[in-house]
Amino acid sequence: MGHDRFRPTPTPRERRLRQCARFALTDAYGQPIEVMVRDISSRGLSAAALGTPPPAESVVRARLEDGQELWGLVRWREGNLFGVEFDTREGALKPRN
Repeated sequence: MGHDRFRPTPTPRERRLRQCARFALTDAYGQPIEVMVRDISSRGLSAAALGTPPPAESVVRARLEDGQELWGLVRWREGNLFGVEFDTREGALKPRN
């Protein structure tokens, strides 16, 4: 079989919402982290910090439009870009106050 006919099996990946919008995160102490979200899914987000990005392995909190909160962990950081993995365990989505 020739290499020109070979097609790798696609690995299914959760659908991500690509967006470019201002999005306010806070660190574990409630200090704001201004970012532009590059993409977001139920498992995490990728963003560009407008100032200093949070350090890798730090805890952040995202407030959703409906008032609910998600906690996450910064998994990687490269320049001003970083990725957050949300805590998706049962009960991790905090009810709004």
